[in-house]
Amino acid sequence: MDKKSRAVILARVSSKSQEDEGYSLDSQVKLLTGYCANKGFAVEKIFKIAETASKEQSRKIFKELLTYMNKNAIYHLAVEKTDRLTRNMKDAVAIDDWLSKDADRMLHLVKENIQLHKESKSDVKFMWNIHLAVAKKYTDNLREEAMKGWAEKLAQGWLPAVPPVGYMTVTDHGKRIHVPNPATINSVRAMFELYLKPGQSIESVAAKMREIGLTTRNGRPIPESHVHKILLNPFYIGINRFNGQEYPGAQTPIVRREVWEAVQDKLHGKRPKKQVRHNVSLKGVVTCATCGSQVSWQLQKGRYYGACQRRDERCKNRKYKYIREDVVQEIVKQELERLLCPSKSILEWVVDSMRSDVEKAADNRAEVEQNTKTRIERIKSMDEALYDDKLAGVITQERYESKHESFMSEIETLELAMASFDSTVTERKRRGIYILELSQRAAKYYDEKDDDEKRQILIELFENIVFKNDAVSVSLKDRAELIAKYSSKTRELLGTQKSNDRTFTNSENNRGQNNEKSAENALYPLWQGM
Repeated sequence: MDKKSRAVILARVSSKSQEDEGYSLDSQVKLLTGYCANKGFAVEKIFKIAETASKEQSRKIFKELLTYMNKNAIYHLAVEKTDRLTRNMKDAVAIDDWLSKDADRMLHLVKENIQLHKESKSDVKFMWNIHLAVAKKYTDNLREEAMKGWAEKLAQGWLPAVPPVGYMTVTDHGKRIHVPNPATINSVRAMFELYLKPGQSIESVAAKMREIGLTTRNGRPIPESHVHKILLNPFYIGINRFNGQEYPGAQTPIVRREVWEAVQDKLHGKRPKKQVRHNVSLKGVVTCATCGSQVSWQLQKGRYYGACQRRDERCKNRKYKYIREDVVQEIVKQELERLLCPSKSILEWVVDSMRSDVEKAADNRAEVEQNTKTRIERIKSMDEALYDDKLAGVITQERYESKHESFMSEIETLELAMASFDSTVTERKRRGIYILELSQRAAKYYDEKDDDEKRQILIELFENIVFKNDAVSVSLKDRAELIAKYSSKTRELLGTQKSNDRTFTNSENNRGQNNEKSAENALYPLWQGM
């Protein structure tokens, strides 16, 4: 075969879901292979680029394509259309340079019916330039719209990206936000603390994390490079770093700032600052009612005292008082007591019901996904049969293109639907179980926890703890307040069935147990609100 009939195919998918299904790439390869066969070209190699891959990966494959064509004397490059080849002028120039070196080289844009070569007429080059401009406009517009969304999200304090290990994404009032992940939060904290110990390095910390089972989001053992990235990330102290800029974050910090800063000093070869000896559990969670800033804490004569830093003029000009840490802790413990459900059987029933809901939601989602995938596979088979009919001359090119576009449209709709399946229901339920169980443990064991664990309890359960002059007010987060409300109602109903001042006969005991069971039965519908 004439060496000038050798061809290379480039296929590029338009979405990650299409890449996972393998459909779009297969469709393009089939179309381009058939085109080359009709033209009498011998396909030497097929290159594939996932458009959702990183820019570096895309650039690498594109360079490999050019290198292969130059090294192996390839004369034909076949792609579906312009925006599958390039959406930037830099790559377009590289293609023009490849074409200009030999008049026999040709670029085939199959769906746009363009064959471009060195001696192409001005009309053909004009159409190539138009398609290039349209492709670039599409990319520029996508980035413009994305940047608007990013800017808005950053202004609200949320990172427009997947959160790092230690956090998970949930939906709250219609917004996707990042919250601490109870499954990995302690491992991340341990990573920072461990790195600060003498003799520890990135390698030794990574080995320890692998030993305790911490993995990447893909389930792979965590490598040294990932540990280094985590230790450098200010996300853990409430700062969002995006495109080289830093923004105030609304996420709950899970690493103490002084620990994070000491880690940065060690990472950059500086002598670590002396660690703060005292760690107050209320640090960072109590705010001034006047200016909204965090209350600072000082140790005086064996007690911690908190006060506003008075950076605001309103705070400077008013009467100024301190608040004792033990006073705040008593108020906190009283609030935690409100969360304690007096009925173990009700609590177990609620948790079991919520776990059952999680399993049902996951099963339903899996069933819908499987049905959608089956439908997509069926349409693929129909489209393949349609393509065979076209090759056999059973249907016209126009009929093929019309039905093919219809199939493509239906598949795209199904893929978009599958990508939008809401997994946040199960996430909310799982988090609800975590908060419910935490609320019961907190009420019983708060005094036994260390300062870091106490702080995490406060962060998870309390909306705010506010200090004004010598008074403190607290409020629970919505779900915790709901638990307190239901627990209060449970105490109220069950309390009427008990007495600590009498000795009951057997018949009275049985009657009392029956009454208590009846009261619990009446409470089940109430707790369904969880």
